[in-house]
Amino acid sequence: MTHKILITIIFGLLFSSCQEKEKLDSLDKNTEVNKWDIEKLSIRANEHLDSTKWDLELFNQDIETYNKYSEIFQSYPLNKSPFPVADYDYAVSSIPFVIELDSVIFKGIRIGEYENPESERIIDKLTLLILTNDKDAEETTLVDSRNYPYLTAQGIFKVKNNEFDWVFSASPDGFSTLLLNMKLFDLRFGETVIIFPQIDKSFIYEQIKDSPNNYGNFEEFKRIILKNQKVKNQLNSEKNIK
Repeated sequence: MTHKILITIIFGLLFSSCQEKEKLDSLDKNTEVNKWDIEKLSIRANEHLDSTKWDLELFNQDIETYNKYSEIFQSYPLNKSPFPVADYDYAVSSIPFVIELDSVIFKGIRIGEYENPESERIIDKLTLLILTNDKDAEETTLVDSRNYPYLTAQGIFKVKNNEFDWVFSASPDGFSTLLLNMKLFDLRFGETVIIFPQIDKSFIYEQIKDSPNNYGNFEEFKRIILKNQKVKNQLNSEKNIK
C-alpha cells in the first residue's frame, strides 16, 4: 500500500510540474503576442508625432545620406526620402540567395529582423523567390528599420522579359503583406512566395506555409521547397520563361 501511495504522489508531482510548465509556456507566448498591442502601437504612433522625441542625429544623418544617394533611393518602387522618427533600437536583415537545379535558377531574398540588436539570431518574415533561369538577373533590395516596430522592405527583380517591383510590410501584431506588381499576398497564409514569370509577361505564383525559421539551416529549407509537388508541377510548365 505504501509503495502504491508513493507512486501516486510522484505521478501527482510530475503532472503538477507539467501543468505549471504549460502555464509558463502559455504566458510566455501571450507576453510575446501582447508586446505590441493596439494601445502600445498607438503610443508609438504618437511618439513619432512628438518632435521632442525625435532622434535628430539620425534624421540629419538620413538627410545627408539621401542627398548623396538620392538617385539610388528614387530607383526603388517607393522613393525613400528622409523623415523624422522617435528614438528606437532595432536591427533588420536582408539576405539574397540563389537556388539552382539543372537549368532552373531561382533568385530570392529573405527579409527578417534580429531577435534583438545584440543577438545573432534572425527571424525571417518573408522569403521571396523569382524564377529567372539567369544567373545574371538583376535583384536589388532595400530593407528599412525606420518604421519600427513595423518591418518594411522593397525591391526589384528583373527577368528576361519583365520586371517585378515589390513592397513588403510586417506588423508586430502578426499581420504582414507583400505587394508584387499589384498582386497582394497576405502572409498570414504563408511567408514563402514563389513567382513564375511566363513567356507572355504574366506570372503564376505559389504561396507556401513554410519558412527558413522552421529548419536548422537554409539548405534544408531549399531542398524542401524544390520537393514541393506544386512547385515541381509548375516547373514543368512550358509557359515559364526560358
